[in-house]
Amino acid sequence: SIVSGITLEAVAAAVLAMVITWLAGDLVKNLTESFHSQRHRSETIRHLIGSILKYAIYIIGFVVALGCLGVDAAAMFVSAGVVGIVVGFGAQSLIEDVITGLFIIFEGEFEVGDIITIDGFRGEVKSIGLRTVSIIDRGGNIRIINNSEISSLINLSEVNSVAVVTVPVSYEDKLLDVEAAVKEALSELPSEYPEIFKSAPVYRGVDKLVETHIELMVVATVKEEDIYNARRIMHREIRLSFEKAGLSVPFKE
Repeated sequence: SIVSGITLEAVAAAVLAMVITWLAGDLVKNLTESFHSQRHRSETIRHLIGSILKYAIYIIGFVVALGCLGVDAAAMFVSAGVVGIVVGFGAQSLIEDVITGLFIIFEGEFEVGDIITIDGFRGEVKSIGLRTVSIIDRGGNIRIINNSEISSLINLSEVNSVAVVTVPVSYEDKLLDVEAAVKEALSELPSEYPEIFKSAPVYRGVDKLVETHIELMVVATVKEEDIYNARRIMHREIRLSFEKAGLSVPFKE
């Protein structure tokens, strides 16, 4: 028979086995996540290994708990049938999540640390597990998505992005003086912020003539994760350059 007899001691042993298993699984996953790497690929594989080890420990603990209860796990699986158990527990979606997760990792569609957009939600990939992907946006909001639910996405980290800044200038200032101040500010950015600007941003010229001012365009090629910082820095340095040159910044009254 599958069950040879259940006693209070057996139940206590089974519960203890499951508690130890749960703690051990979390401990192993936390240990694997404590080893940091600068390479996104290494981070992704590390998260995968942590997930695999955690679930493997859970399965072993489940089998041990069954043994404590006098349940012959092998006989149970054979008599019920593996397929029947999978369907009975509604694990079809789980299998889809795991298979999709493996494809995501080994095909390198995106990795931990990448900036991606899924269904309009933009954020940094914090973890890729066997079942889910965790993404955090700029506001600290975390979205957890089942792997099988990822039908389409945009990986913004695959190539460099373009940070665009519009600079308003007054009609009262000479355009050549304004352009000189802008170019001077841009030329110094790679030396002052080398971690963001690998090359100097480019002044594209006059972009628009509006009623109250002229709009100039500046663009910079940066990593997607640096695009907002790049914009803030360009705005700041151009403003400081204008102050140094005695140029005004128009505003609408």
